Amino acid sequence: MQAMDTAHLAFETTHASVAVAYFSGALLLAMFVMQPVYVALSLAGALAFALCALGVRGTLRKLRWQLPLLVLITLANPLFSASGSTALAQVGPLVVYRESLVYGACMGSVLIAVILWFEGASRVLTNDRLMGLMGRRLPVVALMVSMTAQLSARLVRRGTEARTVRRACSSSGADGRPSLQGAVSLTTTLMGWAMEGSLERADAMRARAWQAAPHRTSYATERLGDRDALALLGVGALVGANVLLAAVACAQWHFYPTTPTLVVWWGYAPYAVLTLLPAALTLRERARWSHIERTGAGAPHASARAACMSAHRGACAASTAGEGGHGHAKA
Repeated sequence: MQAMDTAHLAFETTHASVAVAYFSGALLLAMFVMQPVYVALSLAGALAFALCALGVRGTLRKLRWQLPLLVLITLANPLFSASGSTALAQVGPLVVYRESLVYGACMGSVLIAVILWFEGASRVLTNDRLMGLMGRRLPVVALMVSMTAQLSARLVRRGTEARTVRRACSSSGADGRPSLQGAVSLTTTLMGWAMEGSLERADAMRARAWQAAPHRTSYATERLGDRDALALLGVGALVGANVLLAAVACAQWHFYPTTPTLVVWWGYAPYAVLTLLPAALTLRERARWSHIERTGAGAPHASARAACMSAHRGACAASTAGEGGHGHAKA
């Protein structure tokens, strides 16, 4: 069972389409709304959910390289966009404007927020949930997404293993500075490893009759119930309202030639609710399960739920189908 600092995330007990709708809306708003308050709220919500999904240590490991990237983008923007009306400094022919720094800070914050949102979404929308959601309508796309996510993580892990083995077998590069020859050798090893794995995977897919018939059977591990439909409508309404409010906010904001003064506006509240929703749902879910474990109320249900979450969703659905669970087969 997972540790309590990363277990029981938001949208785990709802249909996968609810999580897809939420993260799609959150990502689109984070990428296309360039307004300082919206950018700050998006970054705060993504960071809050990252703390819930990745834990404090995992989030700090991400921020260890993300924060320098944010500073780099902020400082590099005046080099490419020397525009504005408020000069802060002048280095030779280069004039650093406040507006350019603000725009660079917003661009860097948007990038960090989008990366954190993707990290959180990958923890909620696992490969089996994506396959169950798109396996019938888009089988090839679902398989490609699932295999890409799995193989990318495996390639990174094997690269770390190969680098560690090379350092253990030789004293060269002990100072931590990788040589060009070592990088080429590591890349060659990973390419050979990946090609060998692709041949084995292709043989396994043919042995399992992949594309042997014009139509595939699929098994849905989740069923869209009334509660899920209401949650989907609520997420859609919240995202739609924020799209309209964000359009109003962006129409009244501009970076150049000068930035207007930010004022308190009620339209920021719905976006704060949207961005902080997954962190709030996660904390509520963990508080509920902590109360169940502490008091012992509903212990049989809690143990069954823990076993179901740790096992494969398909096996869980098959075992609970006779009791009115979510599992059902589709031809």
